[in-house]
Amino acid sequence: CSITEAVTILGNKLRDYQGQFNTTHLLALCDYFHNTFIRHYKLYQYVLGQDRDVNLTVADLEVCTPPQPLPLAEGKDWEVWKHEQQLEELRTAEVQKRTNMLLLKGALRLEQQHLLQETFSELPGQRHQALKREELEKLINEAIHIQIECLKELLQYEIQITFDILDLKLQKKTLNLNAPIPPLVPIAGQSGQDEALLLSKTNKRKKAKAKK
Repeated sequence: CSITEAVTILGNKLRDYQGQFNTTHLLALCDYFHNTFIRHYKLYQYVLGQDRDVNLTVADLEVCTPPQPLPLAEGKDWEVWKHEQQLEELRTAEVQKRTNMLLLKGALRLEQQHLLQETFSELPGQRHQALKREELEKLINEAIHIQIECLKELLQYEIQITFDILDLKLQKKTLNLNAPIPPLVPIAGQSGQDEALLLSKTNKRKKAKAKK
């Protein structure tokens, strides 16, 4: 089918529908046909008039199923689990503080030894030669100054670490006083009811102490 034949077919169709559409609608239909089909007629011929090579792209999607969940009987209440996680974070932070303290002590000890060695290496005179009183006093004062500075830095850091650790312990104490009450497991018999009642009273006492 050529463009001329297509235009002829369009004209015949428009004449057939003159009684159903007014002139404005017929012009709009003609304009639409011209801007879509006629304008891209050669493109339609190229695409639809011959066999085209098919480019097929295949992408494999690997779907991993979630692991098998544990039985609900082995689960924990969310509030209890969250409380345990908070306590564990505080314990980890406290251990890290103590570790940092030990590392600082070792570093300051090495620095002190290095400074003392530098001070002794700068002694005037020949080796094994007796020092004058002024030189000996200066050497002792420098050594004392080095030790005092290292000790002062260590004490300042120890005080700060001690306050941090005490704050962590206070947070743990507060968390333990406000620990969530785990769901009570049904216990058969009178003894089981007594144990449940005792547990409930204990938790109430803890909360009362925390409020005070």
